[in-house]
Amino acid sequence: MSGTSLDGVDAVVIDAGATQLLAQTYLPYTKKLKQQLRLLSQGGQVRLEEFAEIDVQVAHFFADAVGVLLASSKIPATDIRAIGSHGQTVFHRGGYYSMQIGHGAIIAERTGITVVSDFRMSDIAASGQGAPLTPAYHQHLLGDKNGVVINLGGIANLTQISKNAVTGFDTGPANTLLDNWIKKCKQLDYDRDGIWARSGFVNKNLLNALLADDYFKKPSPKSTGPEYFNLAWLETYLTGGETNADVQRTLVELTAMSISQHIVQGTDTYLCGGGVHNLLLAERLAYLNPHSKMMTTSDLGMPVDYVEAAAFAFFAQQTLEGKTSSLPLVTGAKGSRILGAVYAA
Repeated sequence: MSGTSLDGVDAVVIDAGATQLLAQTYLPYTKKLKQQLRLLSQGGQVRLEEFAEIDVQVAHFFADAVGVLLASSKIPATDIRAIGSHGQTVFHRGGYYSMQIGHGAIIAERTGITVVSDFRMSDIAASGQGAPLTPAYHQHLLGDKNGVVINLGGIANLTQISKNAVTGFDTGPANTLLDNWIKKCKQLDYDRDGIWARSGFVNKNLLNALLADDYFKKPSPKSTGPEYFNLAWLETYLTGGETNADVQRTLVELTAMSISQHIVQGTDTYLCGGGVHNLLLAERLAYLNPHSKMMTTSDLGMPVDYVEAAAFAFFAQQTLEGKTSSLPLVTGAKGSRILGAVYAA
């Protein structure tokens, strides 16, 4: 799994029940590949031949991650039923099209393991958003518990689980704007622990303007990505009078508030994703939701950094068993669908 933060590849081995992590690894993208992917995901133009080269590179990178994972855990490939490979999203427009590169056929050939990939298009073909898909796994992970699961990736998504229904949607940006802004201003990949943001102040005029964006007013089902929430989007709201640190602090508040307005107070809430490590963001979420018990998925036995990777392993299992994984109430599709294309080894 590699998300919209474009950091690298998370790879896990999970048990047959899809709730226990047996092994995990993280393989960071090279600087060059990260730059190429950032260009693609933010609408940069490349020649078709260059696009194909990046697709192949990502596939081999994912296969390398599998090799590192199995070697470090001493788990033989023959013990693995299938690889659920989300790939790297380079374009997503909910209800229209979603493209993840890192071709499953190459990964299957390299690893000798059956691969399930291209999970989103079946839902989109059925008039769904194609995202978020993880609410189905959040439901599986919580079992008979009610609660909210918030994934703080490049984009934040929220899952509300109750006895009657499971709902979810992308709330807006989480790490994508924070990472891109600090990259532009300080040439750093991310704001460790939210320290730089903590040095600034919330610019209320900017915050109010950002929160007034049409996306935050849209009803669910809805999904988004860095194609929308990027530096070009942010810069349309900047006047030039803001300090860089104040912008970073305001972006933290934007994420915290755009999520918190959808949390029913008093609901057990579980955080996951890379944004959990932004201590300021986690503090703001706790402050804005004083009547909700704020926990992480680690409290459920699933480490925060590997929930999404585990989710797509679970989806691969569902696919091979002929079971559906999408939730029409979440994505807006005409019905639940079996997700993914299968590449036999």
